[in-house]
Amino acid sequence: MRKATITFLLILAAVFLFCDAEKLFRKSPVIEEMTIQPKQVNPFDTVYAEVKATNPEEGILSYEWSVSPDQGILLDAIDNPAVRWVAPTAGGDYTFKVKVSNSYKSTERDESVKVIEAGLPIVRILSPEESDYFIQLNEIDIRAEAFHNNGINKVSLYIDDQLISERSGTASNQYNFQFTPDTTYLGKTEIKISALANFSLTQGADSISFFIEGILPGKDKYDADFRFNEN
Repeated sequence: MRKATITFLLILAAVFLFCDAEKLFRKSPVIEEMTIQPKQVNPFDTVYAEVKATNPEEGILSYEWSVSPDQGILLDAIDNPAVRWVAPTAGGDYTFKVKVSNSYKSTERDESVKVIEAGLPIVRILSPEESDYFIQLNEIDIRAEAFHNNGINKVSLYIDDQLISERSGTASNQYNFQFTPDTTYLGKTEIKISALANFSLTQGADSISFFIEGILPGKDKYDADFRFNEN
């Protein structure tokens, strides 16, 4: 019984080896060139993609195109050596991938296209909140988030329309500033955070108003000595 089982397994292994042996020694298609034009476009622009490949084996080659993320419109069948694609409204990097196959194996290649979105960056001040109160000479922590599909070039902090500080764009979309109001700041004050998008250079902003209290002579700066009427 054991001998018969071993013989069966050997025969089965030989069958699998024979079936795969031909494929094992066959060659994959060779992609000689992949062309994407243009590589930076606006929404609704048309991108032309083409691949040139050779087959070291006999027979014809087959093609399969895809674009990721799956947005925009492919104007041609994906099994052609060349396709056209209409860019979507959402900006960002889109990856063209082509798979070229013969009867035995396949080869893949990909390249990216950047779509420039015309929309404004989305900006939101997280803290402080509208109508908060602060005291002169005390540091204020300011937090904001800014997002654009093409990324953020820079984020700027304005206090009463005066530029206070700038930050380069970050992958996290989170931005922190510190501001210490001196004695020239008193009463109602405005914070504005503006963000500049990459490539399109469109600008978005968010703003809030808060109040700064003064300090009476002889009092500690951490005491709220003087509260202003919000009106």
